[in-house]
Amino acid sequence: MVDAKQLMPIKRFLETSQDKIKLFSIDQPEQIHIYHNIGRVTKVETKSTQEQKSNTSIGFFAVYGIMQLKNWSYLLLVTEANMVGQILQRTILQVEKISFLPLVSNGRMDDIHADDQTYYKMLKEVFSTKTLYFSYEYDLSNPFDKVMGNNSQFGTQLKTSEGLHYYKIPNNRFVFNWEHIKFLNQFQSTNQPALQYWQTIFISGCVFIRYCKLNQQSDCFLILLSRRETLRSGRRFVQRGCDQEGNCTNFAETEQILILNRQDSRDIYSFVQTRGSMPFNWQQQPTLKWAPKATIIGDRQYNQELCKKHFEKCAESYQQLQIILNLIDKKGTQKMLGEYFTNMISGVKSIKTKYVWFDFHHECRNMKYENLAKLLNEIKEDLKKSGYFHAEIDKNNYNVLSKIHNQQTGVVRTNCMDCLDRTNVVQSVVCRNFLLQILNQTNIIHTLTGEALQVLPNDLEQIFRDQWTKNADIMSVLYSGTGALKTDFTRTGKRTFWGSLQDGKNSLHRYYINNFVDAHNQNCIDLALGKLEADKINYKKTKFNGVLQLLIFIIFLMYLMTNLLPGLILDNQSTLYGSCIIQLFIFGISLFITSKILLKTHYLFITKPLRDQS
Repeated sequence: MVDAKQLMPIKRFLETSQDKIKLFSIDQPEQIHIYHNIGRVTKVETKSTQEQKSNTSIGFFAVYGIMQLKNWSYLLLVTEANMVGQILQRTILQVEKISFLPLVSNGRMDDIHADDQTYYKMLKEVFSTKTLYFSYEYDLSNPFDKVMGNNSQFGTQLKTSEGLHYYKIPNNRFVFNWEHIKFLNQFQSTNQPALQYWQTIFISGCVFIRYCKLNQQSDCFLILLSRRETLRSGRRFVQRGCDQEGNCTNFAETEQILILNRQDSRDIYSFVQTRGSMPFNWQQQPTLKWAPKATIIGDRQYNQELCKKHFEKCAESYQQLQIILNLIDKKGTQKMLGEYFTNMISGVKSIKTKYVWFDFHHECRNMKYENLAKLLNEIKEDLKKSGYFHAEIDKNNYNVLSKIHNQQTGVVRTNCMDCLDRTNVVQSVVCRNFLLQILNQTNIIHTLTGEALQVLPNDLEQIFRDQWTKNADIMSVLYSGTGALKTDFTRTGKRTFWGSLQDGKNSLHRYYINNFVDAHNQNCIDLALGKLEADKINYKKTKFNGVLQLLIFIIFLMYLMTNLLPGLILDNQSTLYGSCIIQLFIFGISLFITSKILLKTHYLFITKPLRDQS
């Protein structure tokens, strides 16, 4: 990626005055005037005036929104961005930096009120992941078929000096700044051009775009895009299951787009998959155990209704056929959840479902990932029915689809416990199958072996692996706090010893984050999404998290046990009293008793997010 300032001129500017912030553009006559008083917005209006920048003008890439913190409101602006690439000549940008402009008289960028510092830092933690993306011309919140206007409501056009723009009708489920950009919605009915120009939507996830030469006659762009739903966004053990509306934790769309250029045609293909927590009410709160016990909440009828709501929503968004891949273990607490999920699915009669419970760890034990071919074979016919989006692009106009050949009429929905590591591997295998089918039908490859890991031609194989490895890491960081596990397989096509060691390191890091840091992380996410209102809460991050208290508690208990137990078990005159074996025995008993006490008192060291404390 390249600094966007090197490749494209900044066209959006602002100027501040005593009681007003003026947003204007050098190629858009509609201005936005934001009036304020003592850190609060008092009025927002549009003015139709063309203006040129001056020495006092401050340039920016996009308006993120307005946020109210403890004392002041702030206008959030993208002041630094990287260019990811283009999708059919529509530029995609990654947020590098978001700046805060206080709505006070002659406010200066990133001048933060003392009482707002805590909340400012919390928002900066969220933005520092650099996983927010936006575009002026392309609606990243929707799959490609909706973006390009195959439905008439997406075809409304606006002509500007930059060319043809589509009025975006965003899917607010995937718009990360939806709550904070609403101040512009008042113009939706009366001033649509101003709204469309200034109302930039951001997604949380990742976008990768790479060019590849396939042969002498063909080349392509391979694009991988993941957009995370915001309705139940959260961290690993803090957030599981679904809410009362059937919105699932960690729900995300992943879309693979292939733009294929040949001598006589230009075609575009799109294939969408989803992931999400099992759609019923369950939780797995951190308890200091390596794998906390899962608990199902509510009766069967209640959870059956939640499951039904979820899949009916999915059918509405992704057509009727739902191919559900459940990858959790068929033993322990995962078996209990899996059996319950299976029963829930059997009660969903209103839509077409294909449900497969594929015990990933058992089937792929001893690193035999080639056994994923069994899963592909089991859903082969359903994948054919579901299909993918395919259209021809007009050779002379990227804005026109000259012919739509296929529509995707179903979706593969994958889950494991976290919807991360196992899910990433299986989604990449399903997507590889999609690409192989296309390349075979277009005679770029001539044989389909049926193998789960059949190699893609030329450099496309490594590009595919790189994209899916990075996608796995980003999705994992956003939910668990570390990079994904099993990425050595995604990157190289096989499991390695060093990959297993890296998985061990990430697992230990996850244990620390999930038990001692994720309550704060959840508060940061809720604040960024507008689910926590800073002016209505009092929050301060503790200087020391539960680890310090835990260590002190362990040292104290171990000291107490190792000094008390010898006197309780042995007489002071006994010849065994000071022996090494007895000391080891006493230490072992002390460690065992201490661990049991810790598990019973885990709530003393693990904090809950603010929303769970009320």
